[in-house]
Amino acid sequence: MPVMPSPGPPTPPKWYYRPVWVLVLLFLVLGPFGLPYLWRSPSFSRPLKVVLTVLVVAYLAVLVDEAIRVLRAVKSEMDVLGTVPDF
Repeated sequence: MPVMPSPGPPTPPKWYYRPVWVLVLLFLVLGPFGLPYLWRSPSFSRPLKVVLTVLVVAYLAVLVDEAIRVLRAVKSEMDVLGTVPDF
């Protein structure tokens, strides 16, 4: 009968699966592109993953809405000044 080696201590998760770094990737670096890191991370429970996914989507919606608002304000100011962008 073959002898199976006893398992050693569990290996720690890679840095990009650790909770602090997953949150940094989600909210400061990658946005929704960081969701696969969240869902593959063993450090978060399923309900917390769902909550964080909803928060990332809401965060993205706010950022997109703000970007549209800023672009409209810039276009409005450019119209007032009589400048025309070269798009």
